[in-house]
Amino acid sequence: MGYQCCGSVLQHDQQTGFCNSYESQFGILFFRPMKAKPTLILLLFCLLPAQVMGQSTINTGQLVFDRSFSFGRYLIPVGPFKDNMVEMLETEGSTNKLVYQIKGDSSTQTLLENSWEALSTLDFEILFKCETWNCGGFEFREVIDVVESPHMFVNLGDFQFVSASRNNEVGKQFVTVLVSKSNNTGFIQFVFINPQDEEKVETLDFNFTSKVLEIETQLEYDFSTKGFTVLTGVEFDSGSSDINENSISQLKDLAVFLKENPDKKVILVGHTDLEGELENNINLSSERARSVRNTLISVYDSNPDQISAHGVGFLSPHETNLTPEGRNSNRRVEVLILQNFQ
Repeated sequence: MGYQCCGSVLQHDQQTGFCNSYESQFGILFFRPMKAKPTLILLLFCLLPAQVMGQSTINTGQLVFDRSFSFGRYLIPVGPFKDNMVEMLETEGSTNKLVYQIKGDSSTQTLLENSWEALSTLDFEILFKCETWNCGGFEFREVIDVVESPHMFVNLGDFQFVSASRNNEVGKQFVTVLVSKSNNTGFIQFVFINPQDEEKVETLDFNFTSKVLEIETQLEYDFSTKGFTVLTGVEFDSGSSDINENSISQLKDLAVFLKENPDKKVILVGHTDLEGELENNINLSSERARSVRNTLISVYDSNPDQISAHGVGFLSPHETNLTPEGRNSNRRVEVLILQNFQ
């Protein structure tokens, strides 16, 4: 059965109207994102914010956001973005949102594993789990609930999501976990949905120290699991192959990896957006890859024999070229490792 749902959304302590269509079947909502409202934060419910709590440090993670909301409706993603919709489970209860920022080079996979370890000890069971493109990329991010910046940040090329539930004395409790990272900072967002307004969230022992400090960088994790990685911190303006100063520092992990693994070789593969002719874009993408190679050699003293550079133009996008965000994401350089990473 189809519905047209209108309501209000609380964003930066301001209420704005919105309207989205969704379908309901057996208690599951299929939410269709409204393209005209890409800044949607809270979905299909309006709750009053409690006072933001003071910051505190938990092991290597700092609690930067802690806010409670009164009893209301909350939609939990239980499926990826598919066929222009995201499968949602409709729940009711009070809501508590926590955001932690973790300094260091831990991968999103590591941060999620540590977060889930804390939750699994409280008998939470997974409803849905996904990673970046399996989630649906930008479209999935558009319809999920994300705490505003600077507390929370979502890297469209590197995020993971989990929704889970457990039964307790007063009913079913739900939680969602959203993990992403920017440069050397990890972001972990927890949203707890409690069956009663007065229900208090149990104090969780987020023992990040035990694993986070000994885990590899995101680059090493990508090499070991996928055989390639995207240099997400290295950005290019449209039509340019120049690396800005902020991007240069993002090559440090790759430079360290090459020095620590002199037997390994990598290929830098440049990519472009869809603007312009194919031949010109292939040349531009090759220049971008060579620009990264030259920076590694000149700034970090990397071994030239370990690095080759090529370009494929716009032939292999990993985001839509129909939006500015997608085009910016497609202007990238990927790193392929030539030998199996052990």
